[in-house]
Amino acid sequence: MARGIEVFGRGASVVDVPHTSEPRRRTALLGLGALAIAVLTAVLTGLGVSAATSGDESAAQWLAVAAIAASILSFLAGAFALVTGRGRLAGSLAAVLAVGANPWILLRVLDFFSDFVG
Repeated sequence: MARGIEVFGRGASVVDVPHTSEPRRRTALLGLGALAIAVLTAVLTGLGVSAATSGDESAAQWLAVAAIAASILSFLAGAFALVTGRGRLAGSLAAVLAVGANPWILLRVLDFFSDFVG
């Protein structure tokens, strides 16, 4: 046990403070969870595109909304994992994939590049 000083007690006395030899190891579960949600975002976006091309506009709209919500959640969780060190690699991959698979951002990027093509 390490020794410490009791500050707010009755008097300035020395007390035993438990000492831990190793800090707790941070797990990568947050980053991996964010990456799983980012993959789900890509899947939802693909299903939405498939539904839109087959003519089911209602399902495509709901899938797009779900993909946008999942991408926002994945980006925030990935950024938090990156900042806190809880799965930095997976968190950074999740943030990039979440931005790339977001249907709203994909629409804006494809619209921008379609001006150059045609």
